Amino acid sequence: MYKLAFIFLMIVLVSCEASKSNSNDQKQTTEKLALTEISIDEAIHNFGQLKAGEIVLHTFVLTNTGNNDFVIESLETDCGCVTTHFNRQPVKPGENALIEVEFNTAGLVGREYKTIEVLGNSKELKHLAIFAQVENELIDIKY
Repeated sequence: MYKLAFIFLMIVLVSCEASKSNSNDQKQTTEKLALTEISIDEAIHNFGQLKAGEIVLHTFVLTNTGNNDFVIESLETDCGCVTTHFNRQPVKPGENALIEVEFNTAGLVGREYKTIEVLGNSKELKHLAIFAQVENELIDIKY
């Protein structure tokens, strides 16, 4: 019984150490990149009136206004109805990065507001947002 408890304890300790080293590796990767500044031409896009089931696209343009390369590590959305596409290549100072956002309105109704968080080596955390008024014939909600 003691041998089984000891083996279980060792497995837990080893797995915790592996988890710590992975998170440390990710922090070191982020820390190696020098921070830079980015600007966004249009941080909010309104798709206007849409019908449920429509899939629409919009491309956001980010400009590296700093002195160091900008690297987008990831984009986080608040809904599975939003899909993002971007180039993982470093963006040189003065150049643009394009972020394509695909919004699928299937199953949605009413006023929709979705956000996209841009995670990278910018000095400030940047957010993008999309709006739409979705009409859904199957769901009737009165405001």
